[in-house]
Amino acid sequence: MNHDPSNKQETSSTTQTSKRHHVRRRSYYPSTIRIILGHFASLTIFLFRQLFRSNNLPFLLTFLWHTYYARRLLRLPRTYLKRYFILGKRDPPPVIAIDVLQRLGGINLSLGLLALLALIRFRDMTTQKVTLLVLSVANGAQAWNDVINWRSGRWNWNNLAEIGGSDGTIALMNIVAYCISVLRSGSLL
Repeated sequence: MNHDPSNKQETSSTTQTSKRHHVRRRSYYPSTIRIILGHFASLTIFLFRQLFRSNNLPFLLTFLWHTYYARRLLRLPRTYLKRYFILGKRDPPPVIAIDVLQRLGGINLSLGLLALLALIRFRDMTTQKVTLLVLSVANGAQAWNDVINWRSGRWNWNNLAEIGGSDGTIALMNIVAYCISVLRSGSLL
């Protein structure tokens, strides 16, 4: 294009054309990392609100604990006995002990399924309260049995600290969620 000052008509039409088609450029574009972090933050806030909206967090943690524990009991009962049972370190574990641990794994799997159903399907407050009561009694009984077995000397401290402590924590969390649900609804069941 010729920039001759004598050619004013051509220059003014070009300026008007460039003003019409001028795209405003933003002074700041967020980086890809900022966009990803923003999406992650909003997803985290959404999940946090959903978990604490009702009894979702206790059900989710109970489901995760019971499926993890059932997997350990069903897949590796010999390793479980060698790690936690005091008298069975040198001798091979008895077959009945392995069968009992596998049965206990099946019970934990069913408790995990109950927690998952409560998380996904049970929206009625009465059903959630009953489920929380059942799960807290089951976890409390397992924690109590771990304490009794540790005091009798058959199981070592690791069993009480790892398994009994986790069962006790899950039971306490379910009891607190049950009490909050009772206060919200105004009835025990």
